[in-house]
Amino acid sequence: MTTEPRHSPPLYSAMHRDSPTLRSAMKQTASPPVTSRSVSPAASPVLAPASPPLPSSSPHPSAGLGILSPNAGYTPKVSFDTFENPAAPMFSFTLQVKAAGYARTRSTRVFLCAAGPDESGREALDWSLEALVQDGDELIVCRGVHEDVFEKDHNSVREEARQLMLQMQEKSVEYDPDRKLSLILEYIPGRITNTLDRLIALYRPDSVVVGTRGKRAWQTMTMMGKGGIGSVSKYCLTHSPVPIIVVRPERKVKKAIEKRRADPKRGTHFDSEGDRAPLPSTRHSKTYSVIGSVPLSSKGG
Repeated sequence: MTTEPRHSPPLYSAMHRDSPTLRSAMKQTASPPVTSRSVSPAASPVLAPASPPLPSSSPHPSAGLGILSPNAGYTPKVSFDTFENPAAPMFSFTLQVKAAGYARTRSTRVFLCAAGPDESGREALDWSLEALVQDGDELIVCRGVHEDVFEKDHNSVREEARQLMLQMQEKSVEYDPDRKLSLILEYIPGRITNTLDRLIALYRPDSVVVGTRGKRAWQTMTMMGKGGIGSVSKYCLTHSPVPIIVVRPERKVKKAIEKRRADPKRGTHFDSEGDRAPLPSTRHSKTYSVIGSVPLSSKGG
């Protein structure tokens, strides 16, 4: 594969994973945690199954349904599709693309983002692509599918997944055309909390990104048992074995800043530089509030 010049947008190509990888990993959720940096690329759970494949778990390929149309130089393909396989222990539709020249190394960081279709989920995904992932990282995006929707039309779910993957690719190039990433999209019906547990066991992410309803940081932490935070965010904060990054929606952050500035009784001696700075006015000057983050500036060896 030829690596494009640094000034050109990266070309993404589809990378097939052995279909038993996800299912064999799902059956080993009780195995000891292994960080993504403690194993070599060849032994990574993303690249190799943790146990011999089970004949009863082979995926049911859907001819023509999993192939994405080329878009802006991308050539993504479906990794596997178990929607029609009753023998599979977990129904899933997975898409994976990698930038031309992408190589997994010891410094590769792996992030899992729970990106629902609501505002908080969209902001969590947008922030992950814009401000979190760096060159050489891998981003796994998980979207849950309501079981009622899943039972009606599998093809509509597949098409929605294809469109979301295209949007992820476009945003990745828009934010940093020279950055080389591995992008994985998992569409899985069922309870999102159970799905996150299984994906954490599979991918061993360095951290998990989730959205929230837009409460202030101290309100989020103190009102966890009183409905002040989304159920998914609350579950992750209390059960996840890896660090959690909670992203507040941009609109609510800006609204809170404007309200605080308009308060005539407000003092300024506790204001941060971010509070005194002008509000963002462009697409690339977004305001985010992050709770429980991990270091973003450096990559571990």
